Amino acid sequence: MPLSKVIWNFIMRRTNMQIAVYGKGGIGKSTISANLTAALAVCNSKVLQIGCDPKHDSTRLLHHGQKITTILDYLLNTPEDEQNLADVLIPGFLDTGCIEAGGPRPGMGCAGRGILTAFDFLNKYHAIEKYDQVIYDVLGDVVCGGFAVPVRKQYADAVVLVTSGESMSIYAANNILCGIKNLNPQGRQIAGIIYNSRGVGDDRKYVEDFTNAVNLPILAEIPRSNLFTQAEKEAMTLVEKSPKSAEANIFLELAQKLQTQPVLYAAAALSEEQMELFMRGKRLSHTTTTISKHTSAPVITAVPAQPSATKKRALSDPFSRVPLYGCAYRGAIDLAVHIKDAAILGHAPKSCTWYAINGFTSYGRRGLYERGILYPAFVPRQFENTDITINEAVYGGIEQTRRKAFQMVKRGIRNIITVTSCIPGMSGDDLVPLQKELKSLGVDMYIIHTDGIEAGDYNEGIALCYKTLALQAVDPNVKPEPDCINLVYEHTISSQTDRTFMNLQEIFKRIGIRINCRFICAESMENIHNFLKAPYSIMARYDKLGHELQKIFEEKYGCRFLCNELPRGFSQTASWLRKIGKLYGKEKETEQVILENRIQYTQTINNLKLLYKGKKVILFLKNNSIDWILELAHDLDLDVLDSILIGSKEDSVADWKHQFSADWENAQNTLFTSIAKQKPDLIILNDFMGQAFILDEICTVNLARDISTGFFTGTDCAAKWIRLFENTLEGRWKNDKSLFEKRCP
Repeated sequence: MPLSKVIWNFIMRRTNMQIAVYGKGGIGKSTISANLTAALAVCNSKVLQIGCDPKHDSTRLLHHGQKITTILDYLLNTPEDEQNLADVLIPGFLDTGCIEAGGPRPGMGCAGRGILTAFDFLNKYHAIEKYDQVIYDVLGDVVCGGFAVPVRKQYADAVVLVTSGESMSIYAANNILCGIKNLNPQGRQIAGIIYNSRGVGDDRKYVEDFTNAVNLPILAEIPRSNLFTQAEKEAMTLVEKSPKSAEANIFLELAQKLQTQPVLYAAAALSEEQMELFMRGKRLSHTTTTISKHTSAPVITAVPAQPSATKKRALSDPFSRVPLYGCAYRGAIDLAVHIKDAAILGHAPKSCTWYAINGFTSYGRRGLYERGILYPAFVPRQFENTDITINEAVYGGIEQTRRKAFQMVKRGIRNIITVTSCIPGMSGDDLVPLQKELKSLGVDMYIIHTDGIEAGDYNEGIALCYKTLALQAVDPNVKPEPDCINLVYEHTISSQTDRTFMNLQEIFKRIGIRINCRFICAESMENIHNFLKAPYSIMARYDKLGHELQKIFEEKYGCRFLCNELPRGFSQTASWLRKIGKLYGKEKETEQVILENRIQYTQTINNLKLLYKGKKVILFLKNNSIDWILELAHDLDLDVLDSILIGSKEDSVADWKHQFSADWENAQNTLFTSIAKQKPDLIILNDFMGQAFILDEICTVNLARDISTGFFTGTDCAAKWIRLFENTLEGRWKNDKSLFEKRCP
């Protein structure tokens, strides 16, 4: 067909369209995209080409190799209020628009995130709307959500795949079809395949077999020609340099096909099994058929996969679901602030760190405002943040982290706990080289990788912080010393933690033992380094994480632990203390402490008996650590009407993953019946869910809340419970009752 006729037909039937060009890296996408753009411009179209490759060389043939500022470089170096679309839009051949998205340096940052950022910028300035046609030249394969952006409905109307007869090129084309199918399973976006010939053997036959298998047409065959090489040496498209050549005519005809309402096809990718057969030379031949908007797309039946046993997802079962208390980043920081002589470096956006700081200071603020008590553990000594922005998300934030860390070093800090948030995890920031660099300067950096996807929940962040410091911060060369002991895994947010520690410290002091390290609660990094000074350690509590921590210390360092957690109640505490006294050769001192506390305990019990005389009680208890409750009921001579036990032994290690026991409903019904029949004065329970089924007018105490440990756990609780009986409607807090009755008779 004569060139003039092609152009005339093209102009008369032209429609606006956005086209994404995909294919294997090095297959010739950029050359084909630039020549297609030039062909559209020859036909009097206003065309924009957007290079979506970090190499930013897609448009060089259109603007003759001028230096072009990529969008991402521009955003990195230009304040937002000074940004302008014209600064990144370069005019090319026949006034085509040339834009390069750009990307981070190789091996750093997230190029896919960069593409998303570039498109946000283009949308902000409505760049695409100013053109008749848009060509997207996209990096090799649909490797992530960023590079898949042009395929989404709001951008590319049509997708063109570029391939040669090379096996890996066809393999990449099939992968792209898989990606498009995942993005738009029911859609029809594929215009066809451009065959870029290598001029070797029977390449065309191989491509034809593939197009038949995936039910797509060959839109154009680009021959191997020296004209392309000559044009590229002059940084020109072939359409510009040799407009009357047969090769230029191919692009003009291709432009016509794409702009005259081309038929679009569904992405009928081959399955992995089918692709393997195809690569071995088995031809999967199908007749290519046109797919109209009113007919379904033919899809090759996939080879059925073998069924596999899969575990039921936790989120599908509300009773086995793990509650989310916050993000892992916040959890790790909430624990790290307890190390008094370490600085925290948050590698995160400002919003994440504000959320974390607000979280761990809220408990301290509440104590200060409501009780006038200052909790030093919740006042961070040194806290810095890298304040990640979109630039660091795209280009990586290693340099920002390095700068902040060295600022800390200049202030004399020698221990840095660096907590990474989601974005560094996705952009691939590797802080280990920085950690080694600081180590050479005598500065220890501990990296807590809470990237959000891998770590997940608040509790997982706490666990990561505990485990990282247990594995890295303890000096394995420290030798044990006599008469000291470690306290491991205390509750870090509890109104009873400080009181419990001071009581233990006083008891140990009286029998000649000092607490060497609190791992980790209001402690120094120096004491954590010297953890192995203590010949024995105590677990403050046992749950899943508690057992994991004990295993780390035992297997890595050979530590020895007492077999019980912190005791509650007089008898349990006396037995526990005797074991410690025996281990340390302090039996005489231990018995003296027990005797002195027994005298005080007996006096307190006798005083409380008078207050509880005649009180009827029902116990509704999970079967974990309840001996002290039963002992208290016995010592106070409580009239226990009923004792209902729920759960199982496993509940004691379930922690936040507690599940309802199998007989939960029966236990609940038993509680209802007992309340109606017995009419108790007080119900004692240690399960939050159980409290929801008790009438408001019945006095209830919930032992699932903070409870102290030691000799006086029971008596301390009983002294608080008795106040419940004072809160009647005529109590002191209802002094306005008479005023209300006077004004509202």
